[in-house]
Amino acid sequence: MANKIDRPVPGQPVSGEAPPAHVPRLLPQPRQRRRSALVLGLLVVIGGAVLAFHTINQLSDRQSVLVVTRDVALGQPITADNVATAMVGGDAIVATVNGQDLTSVIGMRAAVDLMRGTLLQPRMITDRVTPLADQQLIPIAVKPSRLPARGLRPGDRLFVVLRPEGRSAVDGGSVPEGGQPSDGVVAMVDHTKGPDNDGLMVVDVLVNKVDGPRLAPLAADGQVALALMPRRP
Repeated sequence: MANKIDRPVPGQPVSGEAPPAHVPRLLPQPRQRRRSALVLGLLVVIGGAVLAFHTINQLSDRQSVLVVTRDVALGQPITADNVATAMVGGDAIVATVNGQDLTSVIGMRAAVDLMRGTLLQPRMITDRVTPLADQQLIPIAVKPSRLPARGLRPGDRLFVVLRPEGRSAVDGGSVPEGGQPSDGVVAMVDHTKGPDNDGLMVVDVLVNKVDGPRLAPLAADGQVALALMPRRP
């Protein structure tokens, strides 16, 4: 009788061989999941706190100031339609007018031409109306080449040399060392504009009402020269 050959049964190890090791997959433990969620939540809270701190710190450094909302020409009154309050950083490099002073600014006049969007500065406004009672305003038209290279600004003091027809600029007058003018008029720049269609700059100057009648006809004929004087200390 022939020997019966045993065939391996599927799923059973062959005689003499070790069965393959079965490594079970470890699932995350509930405690580990809770710890990860706790760390993530803690990071979110810390990040939010840092962001809130910086936001509050920036807001605390801002201050209310006045800003020009509509153009205002030199000398014109300032109304509630011309200015408004705005928040800016507290480290602004220019002097500004506090927003709490809005009511006191209303009714004052523009000391310079105010442009829309400009932060209002104390030097830009005045409570004085020019010309004053003892002053006269005289316009002088001159070529740009006859003005200082730096230009003229409101408040600059000028010595207006009178040059009647037939007299040269050299003989027209001078400012002696003592500071007393000769053959001329001391004036202060109120406003400048130009050049116009003729290429001339118009310089509005304020002079004493006694000197106005003497200066006006010569200024209208271009028979004057301008000399910039030192600013008062």
